[in-house]
Amino acid sequence: MAERERRVISLVGGGGKTTTMYALAEIFREEGKKVIVTTSTHLQTPPEEIRAWNIEEVRSLWKSDQIAVIGTDCESNKNLAAGDQAAVNQMKNKKSVKKMRMPDNSFLQEVLQEAEAVLIEADGAKHLPCKVPIEKEPVIIPECTDVIAVVGMDALGKPLEEVCFRKDLAVQFLNTSYKHLMAEEDIAKILSSVQGARKGVEDRKYCVVLNKCDDEIRKERAEKIRSLLKEKSIENVMITNCENRQNELKKYF
Repeated sequence: MAERERRVISLVGGGGKTTTMYALAEIFREEGKKVIVTTSTHLQTPPEEIRAWNIEEVRSLWKSDQIAVIGTDCESNKNLAAGDQAAVNQMKNKKSVKKMRMPDNSFLQEVLQEAEAVLIEADGAKHLPCKVPIEKEPVIIPECTDVIAVVGMDALGKPLEEVCFRKDLAVQFLNTSYKHLMAEEDIAKILSSVQGARKGVEDRKYCVVLNKCDDEIRKERAEKIRSLLKEKSIENVMITNCENRQNELKKYF
């Protein structure tokens, strides 16, 4: 497949990356595209019926009009699979979920040759709405064509230390305190900076998802962020919630 025909989309930030990724995967699937979901960091393991372990299983899922999720089990998963009771107890005590990491590069390269839409969770935020990345983050592969930055509007009006992953970096980046209440200007700065959510984007297409806009107040505040981003020449900004997510994503993809 020609390079121009393939979309490789990395999702970064916080506040709903996984939900957004699977919503976008469903849009591409409905269009009849061969869709892959994976991670360059860590991702909760999917239902077994959509997981593929090799290129043949990927093709079989595509033939059945399904997406294919690929990745390598993290070590704790291997222990569970091996029947390690100590590992089982430890996972129960921590109330943890199984995770997978990036697939082997040879498998990934095989998939990239045939897939038409590849969606990659390329960042982690420990379920917090926003983040400022450290040096090694995000993990954007060279083949990436698009980057989507996601942030949860539930961060607004709350103390930085409660809603920002990498809070020490966020305090330095925003030049403020741990108790600072997050405002629209703070979110816009994170989303527009190459030290923030635009880190590693370079000349790739860049989109923003302002997520969890579940009431009119959040929608209004998200509109203010959209205006601030437009001033910085960031035009592709989606304001989403659980009801409108699919329609908003379809406008841009």
